[in-house]
Amino acid sequence: MTDQAARKETNRDRVRRLLISPLDDLGYQRPSKIKAEPWAAELVKLCDDLAYLSDHDLATLFQMLRAKGQGKLRKEWLRRGPILSFAHVVCERPVEELPNLVSWFRSVEGPRARLQGVLVNEFEFFARHHRPPLNDGEHRRIRDAAAADRRLAQLLAERGSLDPQDMARLALVAQITARVEAVMDCKAEDAA
Repeated sequence: MTDQAARKETNRDRVRRLLISPLDDLGYQRPSKIKAEPWAAELVKLCDDLAYLSDHDLATLFQMLRAKGQGKLRKEWLRRGPILSFAHVVCERPVEELPNLVSWFRSVEGPRARLQGVLVNEFEFFARHHRPPLNDGEHRRIRDAAAADRRLAQLLAERGSLDPQDMARLALVAQITARVEAVMDCKAEDAA
């Protein structure tokens, strides 16, 4: 048995097998204004970006891209951005796998958000915008949403029950809290 046969297929290899190679086999070529080395690096980044897709999702993406060539003869690869947009249509990347979200919540910002009581609301902001809050207005909206969530929890404690919509919101807050805490807790596992 050779080393290659014994080697387990990586996610990067899987994306190459199910998407990159079939598009190359159709005659797709690197864009003419891009040199070979930068293009190879872009394909590696693309494979890493698409690793979250299942085999079925990659096959669906292939079907979407097979007629989307660019250039005069429509035989050049699309750039990474449009391909990622098509991939997002096929299957949205899980929020917990966004590198900037993971980095943000594992930095000093995660514990700060937990301490300020805005952890869930910052996570929701990230899920919606794929970036952290940048200005005072965004921070204010996050604080206001967190205050509304705390008020719902306080009303539940006082009354013992709330209307179904408010109960659903509190359940969602609990679920998101667990998700973001899991992202933050992986920091300790990664350091070990």
